[in-house]
Amino acid sequence: MNTALRESERLKALASFNMLDSPRERDFDEIAELTSRICETPIAVVNFISDHRQFFKAEVGLGVRETPLDSSFCAKAILEQEFLLVPDATQDPRFACNPLVTGEPNLRFYAGALLKTTEGHAIGTLCVLDYRPRQLSQLQQDTLKVLARQVMRQLELRQALRERDEAQKQQAVLNAEITHRMKNTLAMVQAIATQTLRGVQERDAVEALCRRIAAMGIAHDQLLQQDWMAASMMSVVRPMLELHGDDGRIATSGPDIELGPKTTLSLSLLLHELATNAAKHGALSVPGGKVDLSWTIDEEAGEPTLRMTWQESGGPMVNEPGRRSFGSLLIEMGLLGKGGVVKEWMPSGLVARFEARMADVQRR
Repeated sequence: MNTALRESERLKALASFNMLDSPRERDFDEIAELTSRICETPIAVVNFISDHRQFFKAEVGLGVRETPLDSSFCAKAILEQEFLLVPDATQDPRFACNPLVTGEPNLRFYAGALLKTTEGHAIGTLCVLDYRPRQLSQLQQDTLKVLARQVMRQLELRQALRERDEAQKQQAVLNAEITHRMKNTLAMVQAIATQTLRGVQERDAVEALCRRIAAMGIAHDQLLQQDWMAASMMSVVRPMLELHGDDGRIATSGPDIELGPKTTLSLSLLLHELATNAAKHGALSVPGGKVDLSWTIDEEAGEPTLRMTWQESGGPMVNEPGRRSFGSLLIEMGLLGKGGVVKEWMPSGLVARFEARMADVQRR
């Protein structure tokens, strides 16, 4: 790689950390202060080298935030492999004529450890300076190098967090767009179903189909908010009950457990069918009727098992239906679409019990 291209790549790497002209921060100030104390020098600097200046992210003993590049010791340091030590600048041909050496502030000593990216680009230094010739012990040199690496770890961590946050924002935008398109698609499906079934005499069947599509849409919304990985129990239960306008007549209790995608969709349809049936024929079809929806995790069943109960009371006398409707089939599919359902038509109302292994309930 030629020199111009190397410098271009180095400047690009520097820009990726967003450090130039940034305000002072305690994290970097503390490193500069510690470096000054350990190396016993009046000046310590965390600096970044741009194409025409050096910017001091943190400094001790200088009182300025940047200087021109033509008088910079660090501009020479970044040409080194890792570390530059200048015991007496007046005796070093690279710095003997430097205006900071020949005039104020009459610098004599310099030691700098490179701030180097994982790709090998030197973007700056952690350095110390003094007004008299001197040396650093091996321990001081090693400490300077270690602290320089810690500066880079700090920079890389911040960069990774920023990238995780473009990525999260981009995912949020993507999820919002998917949600928007999903809702439009489901609305179109509802419209097509309504038009296609316009001549069907059983209007209840058409409405049931549309409501099931709406229930699926709500479940999809919950999953999209979690990148299609999981949804909480309450985030699934509440919208389903609100969809049926229960006016507080459906009581819920249980831990807010995490559900996998398949369980989220199955449970959404299951609760929709139970609430719909209760509103048509069961407890919610009369003013005094109520429903108690509860769930627990049974830890003593050999392996953790989710047990959920839908219990109606205060409604009309109900009997087991003579034929199995599509809604009944959906309920009988249970929490995972595999069964695990017991239904009882009690004098007080329907009681439906569901169970499934927690490992399956939370599977992604």
